[in-house]
Amino acid sequence: MQPKPSLLQQLLSNSLWVYCVQIFIVLSGTTLGLWFLGHEQLIIPVTLGAIATALTDFDDRLSIRLRNLIYVCILFFTVSSILELLYPYKLFSILYLTLSSILLILMGALGQRYATISFGTILLSIYTLFGLGEYSAWYMQPSYFVLGAIYYGLSSIIFYLLKPTQAIQDNLAQSFFQLAHLFRIKAELFDPDNSAKVEQLLYDLSLQNNQVVQSLNLSKRTLLTRLKASRANKKTIESLEHYFLAQDIHEQATSNYLHYQQIQQQFSRTDLIFRIQKNVRFLALACDRVAQSILQQQEYSPDPEHQYALAQLQLSVQDWINTHPNNVEVKNLQLILKNLSTLHEQLNRLNKQTQTIEDTTHPLLAEINLLDDDIQSLTDLWLKLKQHLSPQSALFRHAIRIGFVFAAGSLLSLLPFAKHGYWILLTSLFVCQISYFATKSRLKLRTLGTILGVLLGVPLLYLVPSVEGQLMLTIIFGVSFFYLRSKKYAMATLMATLMVMLIFNLKGAGYSIMLPRVIDTLLGCFIAWFAVSFIWPDWNFRNISNNIKRNLESNLEYFAAVVQQYQNGRNNSIQYQNSRRTAHNAQIELSNMISSLSTEPNPDAELVQTAFRYLVYSHSQLSYISALGSHRLQLNEPILLGLMQSCQQILNLTLIQQQDLDELELQKKLQEIEQLSVQSDQADHLVLILKQLSLLLETLPELVRLKNQLLALEIR
Repeated sequence: MQPKPSLLQQLLSNSLWVYCVQIFIVLSGTTLGLWFLGHEQLIIPVTLGAIATALTDFDDRLSIRLRNLIYVCILFFTVSSILELLYPYKLFSILYLTLSSILLILMGALGQRYATISFGTILLSIYTLFGLGEYSAWYMQPSYFVLGAIYYGLSSIIFYLLKPTQAIQDNLAQSFFQLAHLFRIKAELFDPDNSAKVEQLLYDLSLQNNQVVQSLNLSKRTLLTRLKASRANKKTIESLEHYFLAQDIHEQATSNYLHYQQIQQQFSRTDLIFRIQKNVRFLALACDRVAQSILQQQEYSPDPEHQYALAQLQLSVQDWINTHPNNVEVKNLQLILKNLSTLHEQLNRLNKQTQTIEDTTHPLLAEINLLDDDIQSLTDLWLKLKQHLSPQSALFRHAIRIGFVFAAGSLLSLLPFAKHGYWILLTSLFVCQISYFATKSRLKLRTLGTILGVLLGVPLLYLVPSVEGQLMLTIIFGVSFFYLRSKKYAMATLMATLMVMLIFNLKGAGYSIMLPRVIDTLLGCFIAWFAVSFIWPDWNFRNISNNIKRNLESNLEYFAAVVQQYQNGRNNSIQYQNSRRTAHNAQIELSNMISSLSTEPNPDAELVQTAFRYLVYSHSQLSYISALGSHRLQLNEPILLGLMQSCQQILNLTLIQQQDLDELELQKKLQEIEQLSVQSDQADHLVLILKQLSLLLETLPELVRLKNQLLALEIR
């Protein structure tokens, strides 16, 4: 049994709590610290500079963190200084805000790190509007912002140096937590009472698979950025082992060997289906234990009960086979049992033996350059930007919308009733997201959080009249905002509202901004909604046909890579991993596009229903390919290799080259597969291959029908 960690160990291993401690220290210094030092005039700009920098924080190695901090300081000082100098010229100031926001959003094309920095810089430009005209020299407010940025940046570097592996542990643990949730959903498919909900569960499984893939991608990026800075040590090797284990488990977990309705009908009155479900749930618990062992930096120890449950399932399967030797579902049961046994073996081998891995030959290390976000040359910079200089790019559309909301909000701020018009811009920036779905979900939450903040803010200012007390509350609400911003957006907005109201009260403006704050929030939300609804709305660029094409092409490239490994032998080459990852990433794109259909104004019910069913069948096809990939090995049977190549050709002709499906040829192949499957002398791995090929071909007609129907509905 794994020893239960102490409360202190649990807190230290929780990166969110550690981050909150860092924010507490930063805000304490920028508020109470400056107050007791007699520099109360610096509290607002230094605090806002630190908050803006916190929102640009991006996990990376030490050298990149230092470089990011330099970029942030230069950008903060530049944009703030320009606004200070343009303050007397309102129209030029509005023009600058509009154009600079567009350029900064487009800077996100250079990579996620630059996108994060650009967002913080845009936020800082709005914060600059808070204090325009209040300082005797143009460079004073920009300098104070930079001071706050440096203070936060140095604290972030210190906390990073105290535990540089924290991000790796968090991301790897999150990957296993997401795998655990995937297994829990899959376990529901082995409940005979869920026979009417199979398609919904498969859809849920597809959505959760997206979460797993995104988590694995983040884990990989975190590992690679560390490996680029140093040689692989024992800790790094252990992290690599966890990553590859998560990747292998994911390929096994997404594998599908059967029609769930059939197995539910066959075994609904036996203990078999419940024993299978129990073992799948135990796999979820095992993944949770692995995640906890990573966070606590303890060795994983498997639960003996899990092995006992697997042994009991094996006995039950054997008893059932002895009783029903001629039942067609016998081999399906054996496939499930083999998959469960393989998964348990992989988990049981974890941490038993750490093999020496040379950093120059490790397969992951060879991929380092594939995720290098750094700009290599001006040509590289232009190539990255060029692909986003068109309305076809979601980033370009988002940049133009942000430019519009800044222009509209700035013009409204010139009107008498919008005295604190910069809050219109701030609201629009946070609400206006890159997609209509994300923007719509934030509209209600932002409005709700702001109104609640105003209602609670009035009694707070009465109950806590002292400056010191209000500064302490500012720290508490600030820490709460950073804790909640990725969990509960409405509550995070509530905390931000209270924090800003208390800061403004230092100027004696706490009460006076309450009603304008609500009005400005409503205006900002309306402008953001108008922008995403009428400026190149997403539904005019959803390109269902292109999404389907990319998805099908990536699936078949993955299938081709699997077939090649059956021909030449199993290996974890970069090409194979890339094809697998590309297929899953394309599935995420398809899922996101289909999920957004139901959020559009006046959604087409038939289109939405067809799209959701297509997603289920598309994910099923990927699951069948994953099953072949997870058990790949070199084949010496020419007949089976020929069948795999024939199946590959049928899928390619039908799905990629758009040829009509030859039903007679399809049935012929299915009969050929069935004849080989019923032979009693077939080895287990050959049975698996035949079953997966059969499933790929059996679901092909419905996949083609749904695809054609979906494309016809889109054109109509």
